[in-house]
Amino acid sequence: MRWLPALALFGLLAWVILEADLGKPNYFIQLGASMPYGDKIGHLLLFGVLALLLNFATKARQVAVGPLRLYLGVVLTLGFALLEEGSQLLFPSRSFELLDILADLLGVTLATLLTSGFYQLRARYRRRAALPTQQGDDEPSAS
Repeated sequence: MRWLPALALFGLLAWVILEADLGKPNYFIQLGASMPYGDKIGHLLLFGVLALLLNFATKARQVAVGPLRLYLGVVLTLGFALLEEGSQLLFPSRSFELLDILADLLGVTLATLLTSGFYQLRARYRRRAALPTQQGDDEPSAS
């Protein structure tokens, strides 16, 4: 069940990408084009949210990428984003832009920070919840 949101967003992205590759008009692409930096904001949000959802779906599992340890959701999202951006070179209806990759990377970085922050807060909460309760001065002792 935890995979459902990530799979749903991936399906939406795949559909939008296919429509764009075929040169068909698409509501989401038109929405991005209708506002300043809309395309870049869309990349940041969509790939950031996809990374966040995949991080939670994989329970923040980490993998080694060279000397780095990255969330698996981040690695999957970045791989998908790079493949998608690179594939634009094959379609005359698309235009490859390095700024799109930068926006994807920024979104994934924000997802990494949010994931890390969430799991740190959760660990802190669980540690506090596991501490034995201390008796206050006004409570009677059991002796």
